Amino acid sequence: GEVAKRRKGRSGEKRKIKVGGAGGGDGSGKEKVTQVSGDLKKGNQAVPQTFNDMFAFNTAVMGFSSHTWMGEILLSFDVIVTNTANSYRLQEECDVVSLRLAKYKGQLILSDFKSVMLASLRSLVKDWGSAHEVAWSWLWSNVERLLQAMLGKPKHMESALSAFLKSIDEETMAFIRREIYSKFFTLAPGGQDYFKQSTTRLHFIADKVVSMTMDMYKDPKKLVEDISALGLRHVGYGIPTPLFSPFVTCTIQVVASLTKDPTAEEAFRWSLGLLSRILVRVIIEGSTIVMKAINANSAKQLKLAVACAPRGKRANWMLHVQVGTQSISPFMIAIKNGALDAAQAIL
Repeated sequence: GEVAKRRKGRSGEKRKIKVGGAGGGDGSGKEKVTQVSGDLKKGNQAVPQTFNDMFAFNTAVMGFSSHTWMGEILLSFDVIVTNTANSYRLQEECDVVSLRLAKYKGQLILSDFKSVMLASLRSLVKDWGSAHEVAWSWLWSNVERLLQAMLGKPKHMESALSAFLKSIDEETMAFIRREIYSKFFTLAPGGQDYFKQSTTRLHFIADKVVSMTMDMYKDPKKLVEDISALGLRHVGYGIPTPLFSPFVTCTIQVVASLTKDPTAEEAFRWSLGLLSRILVRVIIEGSTIVMKAINANSAKQLKLAVACAPRGKRANWMLHVQVGTQSISPFMIAIKNGALDAAQAIL
């Protein structure tokens, strides 16, 4: 029905104002959206100014509040957008997102995210036009294609890999440790210069690599953070990134020889491949010219590197390197690694 309200106008007379009630409208929810939008314009509520806030607002207005999985995509959306032209990086991020989406039950309709995304962008971009619509729709079509390719697979892969790893006894694990390094040093002899630790330490690394392939399925958020931190530590070690590929290849060959389950083999291969991609990327991004000078323990190189820094940024270049949410201190790395010439130059 309609509710009649009376209020006084500027001239003092009383007027009737009709407001649509619960029974009005065509059931499409347009009245509700119009009313909320009007309240925002009148200042009754704070108007969302950021994409994340506007996305949360439109999620509620469009009836997608129960789609909590959208938050997982939104968490990586900045990385996805900024790496649109980098297909390698885009694939990596979508693979990580697909693992996080696998934790949600029920059917995931990815096109719903596109609807909320476009509605949010239209509200925030003042000169929004057809070119924007085409560009952002194209972006999402690529992301959706990558995510759709993995929907439903991580759970089966996790189950198969878990069953395989549980079947490995201590004798088999000892075989894996020996064979990995035997094959790796044959394939990449230069790797012996960087694996100078004790046998116990080398065995620990092999065990950790195998267990991390399972952890990637169990808790992808935490493992990505751990791998990022590990990658930054490797920046200080100065290990060449070309060595990672043969190490991964040898590990996969050894493990594949122990199982006849193609799903378990593919699960291990896919997980370890993703781990290595993340690790290599973090090392490359963290290997600044300052860190390269520290690894070479060259005061001259360090001074030349710092000279490239913008005014007011020199101290930050020497004291802070950040990749994602993880960071290291080049100065502390120099002291820890015994690069005293570089450390002295920093001081």
